[in-house]
Order: sequence, then C-alpha cells, then structure tokens
Amino acid sequence: MERASWLRAFGLARDPFAAPDARRDEVLALEPMGMLHVRYAEVHGATEVPHSCLIEGVPGSGKTALCMQLVAEDEHAALQRPGLGRRVVPVDRFTEVAGGVEERRGGPMTASEALDLVLHRIVPELVDEVLGIGNDGTRPRMPVSDPAAAIESAGPSVCRDLVVLQALYDRADGAPSRTMLLRDRFALSGGVLAEASRSWGLVLLGSSVLTGIVLLAFGDRRDAALVRALPSVAPEWAQALPWIGLGLVLSASLGLLGRWAVAGFLVRSRVRRAMRSIVVTDRDADDLAACLNEWRPVDLRRVPKRGAIAPRLDLLDRLERIVRLLGWRSIAVVVDGVGDDAVSRRAIKALLDERIVQRSGTSVVLAAPPAAVADLRVPCSRVVLDWPVPALRRLIQSRLDRCADRPLAAPSFDALFEQAISHEELDAWLARWATPRAALDAMDRLISAHTDPPVPRSVLDSLDELDVDVPSPMVQPITRATLERVLGRQRPA
Repeated sequence: MERASWLRAFGLARDPFAAPDARRDEVLALEPMGMLHVRYAEVHGATEVPHSCLIEGVPGSGKTALCMQLVAEDEHAALQRPGLGRRVVPVDRFTEVAGGVEERRGGPMTASEALDLVLHRIVPELVDEVLGIGNDGTRPRMPVSDPAAAIESAGPSVCRDLVVLQALYDRADGAPSRTMLLRDRFALSGGVLAEASRSWGLVLLGSSVLTGIVLLAFGDRRDAALVRALPSVAPEWAQALPWIGLGLVLSASLGLLGRWAVAGFLVRSRVRRAMRSIVVTDRDADDLAACLNEWRPVDLRRVPKRGAIAPRLDLLDRLERIVRLLGWRSIAVVVDGVGDDAVSRRAIKALLDERIVQRSGTSVVLAAPPAAVADLRVPCSRVVLDWPVPALRRLIQSRLDRCADRPLAAPSFDALFEQAISHEELDAWLARWATPRAALDAMDRLISAHTDPPVPRSVLDSLDELDVDVPSPMVQPITRATLERVLGRQRPA
C-alpha cells in the first residue's frame, strides 16, 4: 500500500506531516489568518504593535511561522483599517544578506548599513506602486487606490523626498529611467545637470564666436554704418555697442557652461560618496550619476557619508511620512533566516540598535536561535517560543483536522499508532522531539518506513500476475516494531 492510500485509510485526504519548511508548508497555509503556531505554542513575551521584539527559539520551533503570522496580521489590518496597519518589510536569509554587506564593506555591519538595508528593501516596492507597476503577489496590497495622488496631496517636497530615496536606494535595473518617470509623474523641475543648460551654453558660445568673426571682418565699414544709423549717440559709444552685446552673450554662455561644469563636479563627488557609503545596493556609478543628475543642488546634500547615521535617520523619517500617506501607520521589518555564527551576531547587534528599534514609526521583529543572542543586550522585548507536550499535541491534531477527508472526521494522533503503544509513551516521544519540526520529521519517517513494501516491488508485481493473495499489514496503524526500527529501541523515560 502506498503512503497516500494508508493516509486515506485513516480519513486523511492529504499528508499532514509533509512539510519541507514553513514557507512551503501547504497544510500551514490552510490555517486561518492569526491562527498559526502562536495559537498552539507557549509564547513568553509581547508581540503587539508597534513594539520591536526579538523572537528566540531553537531551530524548528516555529520562528518562521510566527514571522509569517505577524506579516499576515499586519497586511490584513492595513487593508481592513487603513492607517492602522504596519507596512511589512520581510528580510529573509538574513545571514546571507549580512555576509554580502560585510564583504562589500570590508568590515563588520553597522547600524548605518542596517538602516540602508531597510531603506533598500522598501523603497523599490513603493516606487513600483507609485509608477503603477503590477503587483506579482510578493508586495502587500495597497490600502489606498492611487498612491501617486496620495503623495502629491502632501505637496512637492514629499514628492521630491521619494525621488531622493529612489535615486539612492532603488534596484540597479532601470533606476535612471525610474527617476525620470517619477520626476515626470510628479511634474518636478529638472536637476542641476539638465541637458538644456549645456545645450544653451554651447549655442550661445558658438553664436558669440561667429558674431565676433563677423564684427572683425567688416571692421571700418561696420563702424561707419553704426555712426550713420545712430546720429544722436556719441561715435565711440556707437562703435562699442556690438562688442557690449557680444560680451553679454559670451558671459551668458560661459555662465551656463560653468554652472554645468560645477554641478557635474558636485554630482560626481556625491556619486563617489554614495558608492563608498551605501554598500547594500549593487548600483553602478554611471547609473547612480544619471539618477543624481535629476536632483537640485539642495537635494544633493542628502547623500549620507559613510558611517553617518543622522542623515539616514532623516531619510527614514521622510520614508515614514510617505508610508503614512499610503495608508499604513508604521513600518515593520520582519527578519528571518538568522544563524548563530559571528556574522549573524554582528548583524543582529547592528539592526537592533537603540536608535532604530525605539522609533515610533519603525519596528523590528527578528527571529533568531538562542545561541545567537545569548550574550546580547537589546533595547526591545524578547519573545520565547516553548513547546510542551500539550502544545505539540494541539498542533499535530490541528494539522490532522485540516487534512481530513470531509465529511469524515480526522483521526486522533494516538489512532495512528497501534493500541499497544500507550498515550503516555507517545507523550514521552513528543517531549523528546520538543519542536514542531522534529515531530513532523519523525512522523514523516515513521509513515514512510511503515508504508514501504516489505518485499521488492518487482516481486509484488509478479505475485499479482499469478493472482496470489499477499497479506498487507501496512493498512494497520504504526507498530512498535516500526517505531523502534526508525527511532531506536531505547524508549524515553
């Protein structure tokens, strides 16, 4: 009997124990919003908004599922009650991200890079929404119907704030064109390196040179014609008028070209500063220069220096204002995929900096193993996930109920095992497993071993052809022999 047939014999339409991880767990996805692992586990600590919190749990204890629940609850609250939900910024595989930042920076990750990481994760999504780029399902749905109009209602200064954030923290692909699209969408004036400055400067310079050549070529005849045409003007002034006009045109051309040259130097210096300081993005210097070309001189001063956290906090303030205009109350950074290595510890300390987690408009929810935060003092609440035996039983029974072949009732956890295995003995195994991941993996191995054919499939096929009845004990519950063969003969006390 195959595994699916064995499960159907117990009234289960799908496998409740096949769960590669929380994000690919089909049974977990069937749970109603707000009723994930936190409903069953003992959660010590508070996760209410808008507080930041550190979620501690051993691998497999449900940290990722709890993060998924917080994300789902916040997105649901934002849609049902605009202005009260949090804009969630998920950061998965945090250890890999932190390692890449340290490699590009050439040193440990600091609070400045942590702020850059937050800005780099949320700004491209907001730009997509303002430009009307279709949602592929990875972004939360917007509480407002017209994001661009909501931002425009606050005035041109907020529109330019978004352009500044986009130029610094957008994705590498197509960033310059997105800067111009944003500028055109909000009808903002061009930047300090607008092509008109250089073009008009070159036109006026060429005109002045051509005019000077003409004036020199006609010489005396020019002076005589001017004196006759302007009898009321002194001859020396009449002869000087062409040169005065030529000087004005030449001055205007040199002024425009000088403005273009000085602005170019200013932009290049800001590009070098941005390339040195903002290492979380994978931007090209030419693309970044093309983005900064659309700025005004006053905006260029916002490029933060390396290690300077005050300008980044100012940019985060401006981002929080934009987020509130779009229908959210605050920003929630939900971090998962944290290891217990040295890189992760340094990155956790940087992200949980007091200047970040104690803000009213931004909160951080970080899930980490206890070993990574054992000696870390953080200025936020700690949430600990604990799984006693009753909690594991409730979780497993819930998964069985979700997989039941309706209208049949789901079996109990004990019903999957033969009667010789007592309730207390199963509780002892649950206490030994201690986490949902270990329990699900153990049950998956038990069912696989129990449903594997005792003889090769080719032999069974040949017996079927001979019409020989083969007893099939696999329709029976999991036996003690299977339990001891898979999990060991030594029973827990």
